[in-house]
Amino acid sequence: MIKDKINALLLLSGKKQIDAAITFEMSRESFNNKLRAADTRFNTSDLIKIAEMTNTTLSFVDKNGRIIVDLTPEDLKKDS
Repeated sequence: MIKDKINALLLLSGKKQIDAAITFEMSRESFNNKLRAADTRFNTSDLIKIAEMTNTTLSFVDKNGRIIVDLTPEDLKKDS
């Protein structure tokens, strides 16, 4: 199910798996293998990268549709 949603997001944003593979600095085949095991092989950092490349956000939204928290690439930066 996660695989299908990631594929749909890529398709809706006009991106292909090769674009994602480039973002993840891996071959298309390696990305496809990662995608096939998406339930266990994608972490928060990966999902933030996909959101960034598809010009979307990774957010927690309450049941009323209000965004509670956005996760962004800034969240991946370590404190110095």
